Amino acid sequence: MLLKDHTDNVERLQKTLGKAFADEPWILNLPGKSVACKIDHLYYLAVMPAFAEQLGRYGGMFPDQVLESLVKTGNLITKAPQRDPLLSLTVSWGGRAITVNAAFVDADFIDRAVKTYGGLPSVLNVSELKISSEDKEKIEAFFEDKTPPQNLAYF
Repeated sequence: MLLKDHTDNVERLQKTLGKAFADEPWILNLPGKSVACKIDHLYYLAVMPAFAEQLGRYGGMFPDQVLESLVKTGNLITKAPQRDPLLSLTVSWGGRAITVNAAFVDADFIDRAVKTYGGLPSVLNVSELKISSEDKEKIEAFFEDKTPPQNLAYF
């Protein structure tokens, strides 16, 4: 039985995300509008399922294929043994707080997409989106044996 190679899918998703960003830069890093916002130099917080659905549309893939490829390549952070990337988190920007279903995306995946295929001269800066410090313990448990988001990711 052959193992599925997700490298081609990830490259396709990066390429189409970068091109989509070049056309519609609001898809990333604008809290309240974007499907993913950079929270520190290591991670983007992705609103789910919107992130997987949007990437699927750009890349011509079903959302479950997007999730599988990102999880299997380590670009979507998960906790063993379930490998479920979803967490319910309270986030804030501009004094407004809401609870969202979210996932953590390795910043390198998105940064490479916007820089290589989106035409940006450098990576995106950290956005104004912050996670409630009340969720920090839950996040640190989720990131067990991995580097969690930095303190600047919280309000």
